[in-house]
Amino acid sequence: ELDGSAWANTIHQHLGGRPPQVDLGREMELASLLRGASLESLIGSAHDLSDGGLAQALAESVIRFGVGARVWLDDIISRDGVDATNALFSESTSRVLVSVPREDDVKFLGLCEARNYPVLRIGVTDGTGTDAALEVQGQFTVSVAEIRERSAATLPKYFG
Repeated sequence: ELDGSAWANTIHQHLGGRPPQVDLGREMELASLLRGASLESLIGSAHDLSDGGLAQALAESVIRFGVGARVWLDDIISRDGVDATNALFSESTSRVLVSVPREDDVKFLGLCEARNYPVLRIGVTDGTGTDAALEVQGQFTVSVAEIRERSAATLPKYFG
C-alpha cells in the first residue's frame, strides 16, 4: 500500500491512488494488545507505522532514544510477499514497531499469539552515542547522528 504514501510523494511527486483501508476492529485489537503489554511492563517503546512506514518509524525511534538498531526484512518480505521497498515504506494500517526488553521477548510474543495478532521479531537495538547506527541488512547503514542531522528541519524539536 504505497498509493498516497510519503514514499510515493517523495520519489514520484504523486499523492494519488487509494489510501490504505482502515479496519477499526483490527485497530481496537491492536490498541488492546498494546495496552495489555504495557500493563505487564513488556513494552520499552512503540511507534505506529503510518506516515513513511517502517523506515520512518525506525528513523524517528533511533533519533528519539539515541540507540542504534539492526533490522532484518527477510521475514516481512517472505510473510507478506512484498519487496524491500514495500516492507520499508508501506503505510498499511494496524501495525506498530515495538521495542521489548530482551528478557520479555518470549512473553510478548506469547501475548501476541494468544490474542491471534501477527508478530515478527525483525531486529535488535544496538549501540549508543557515537556508535549508534541504523542498519537495515541488505539495504543500508546510516549513523543516528546523520539521520538526526538530515531530519532536523522536518522532525519536531523533541527528537533533537
